[in-house]
Amino acid sequence: MAGGNAIKLYDFPSSPNCQRVKVVLAEKNLPYDIVPVDLKQKEQKKPDFLKLNPYGKVPVVIDGATVLYESLIINEYLDEKYPDPPLMPKDHGKRAKARILIDYGMNHLDTPYQTIRKEMMKEEKERDQAAIDKAKQELENLLQRFERELGDQPYLAGDFSLVDAALIPRFTRLEGMGVLPDPALPRVGAWIKRMKERPSVRAIL
Repeated sequence: MAGGNAIKLYDFPSSPNCQRVKVVLAEKNLPYDIVPVDLKQKEQKKPDFLKLNPYGKVPVVIDGATVLYESLIINEYLDEKYPDPPLMPKDHGKRAKARILIDYGMNHLDTPYQTIRKEMMKEEKERDQAAIDKAKQELENLLQRFERELGDQPYLAGDFSLVDAALIPRFTRLEGMGVLPDPALPRVGAWIKRMKERPSVRAIL
């Protein structure tokens, strides 16, 4: 996308972790070069890549002398180093609450989310439908928190923020899994629709 001293993003296009970083790069209008990493060929486990990220995962971002991994940490860095436009609330309490929402969406939802993901990877006749149904019910209950948090706001922390960027790749996958849209979660449904209208999100879909 750009040459010279542009940010480098080590990327696998369908990785949700890479997608959330791309949303923030786009929202901040930051030029970057993509370095493709083929997860199917296990390129992320090669010694050269492990020097950049000992976890052996994408994304990795290189910005000048700074080498970073872990998508949520990369996004915090991008917001602090390139503050225009700001993607976290100014108020300390609201910032902390935004981080709690990210943690909730990433960690608290993870067990039922991964259950469905693993089942969906199997042949249809091999799937454990009871496990899928139980996980879907659990997710619907957990997602009520976001329904409440949205209230009358357009985005999860009020204005568009790192919370929205962090969670949209997961929510589009929940749509793909048939968990969403859900008539019990109308605000969440409207939020996803609003998110998909943003050019930064359209680019990753």
